[in-house]
Amino acid sequence: MVRFYFMMLILAFTFQLHAEGNGGYSGAFLRIGLGARGIAMGNAQVAAADHGFGFFYNPAALPYLEKFSANFSYSFLSLDRRFNFVGLSSPLKPQGGLSLGWVYSGVKDIQGYDSRGFATDNISHGIHAIYFSFGIFILPDRLSAGINAKYLREDLSDPDFDYNGSGFGGDLALLAKVTKDFSVGYLVKDLNAGLKSNTNNIFERGIEKENKFPVTHRLGFFYNAPIPWIHLAYDFEWSHAGEEKNHLGLEFTVPGVAARIGYDDNHFTLGGGLEIDRFNRVKAILDYAFVTSVIDEGVSHVFSWQLAF
Repeated sequence: MVRFYFMMLILAFTFQLHAEGNGGYSGAFLRIGLGARGIAMGNAQVAAADHGFGFFYNPAALPYLEKFSANFSYSFLSLDRRFNFVGLSSPLKPQGGLSLGWVYSGVKDIQGYDSRGFATDNISHGIHAIYFSFGIFILPDRLSAGINAKYLREDLSDPDFDYNGSGFGGDLALLAKVTKDFSVGYLVKDLNAGLKSNTNNIFERGIEKENKFPVTHRLGFFYNAPIPWIHLAYDFEWSHAGEEKNHLGLEFTVPGVAARIGYDDNHFTLGGGLEIDRFNRVKAILDYAFVTSVIDEGVSHVFSWQLAF
C-alpha cells in the first residue's frame, strides 16, 4: 500500500510538469501541442493548421491538404519524459480530408520502493491517444468544419499489479478563409473526454473513478503580411476550468527554409524548418522547436518530419 501511494506521488509530480495550464486536471499530455512547427509558433495554430500535424489544432483544415503525408514527431524532454507521435494525413478531393494518428506520452524506469524504503523493480507509466480526424468543406475554399474522435488509454505497469484506465473524447472545429491572406479558426477540445479506471484488482475495496479532461476553446487568427515572407498567428484559449491563455507566433519563410518564434502564454519558443522537394513527387519537411522552461523543469527539444507524396 505504501509503495503504491509513493509511486502515485511521483507520477502526480512528473505529469504536473507537463501541464502548461489547467494544472491538476487530467489530460495534460494533450495540452502541450503537436509537431515542431506549431510548438515553435507558441501553439498558435487554430487558423494555420493546413499541414500534417494540423488535425490536432483544427481538423477543419484537413480539406486544404495538398498531398498524402506520413508524419512523425519525437521530443527530447527533461525528467526522462517521452512524448512522441506517428500518423497519416490525406486529402479526400474535392471536398474533404482525413487523418489517423497515435500520440504517446510516458515515463519509463521509475524506481519503485517498498514500505521499508528498499528499492524494488522499475515501474513504467504510459498514456495514449489514438485519433481519427475528418474535415469537409461547407463552402469550397472558404468555410470548412472538422471533427476529431479519440480513444484514450493509460497504463501503469508494475510486477505486482497493473493499473489502467480508458475513455473516449472528441473535438469540433471550424475554419474560415476570410481572404486569401486572412483566416479565422475555432476549436472546442476534449468534449466528454476522460479516463475511467477500476482499482478492484489493486485494493480489496477498489473503486471505479473517472478523471474528466477540462473542455477548452480556442479562437485563432492567421495573417499573411504584405511582406510575403512574414506570417502572423494568434490564438486565445479559455477553458471550463476557468483559465485563459494567449498564444502568439511569427513565421519567416523563403523557399525551402523557415524560421519561427512564439510566445506560449508563460514561456517563449523558437525553431525552424527545411523543405526538400524531390522532382515534385516526394516532399520532405524537417522541423525543429526549442521550448524554454515552464516551471524550472528544463528545456525541451522537438523534432518532426513530414513525408508528402
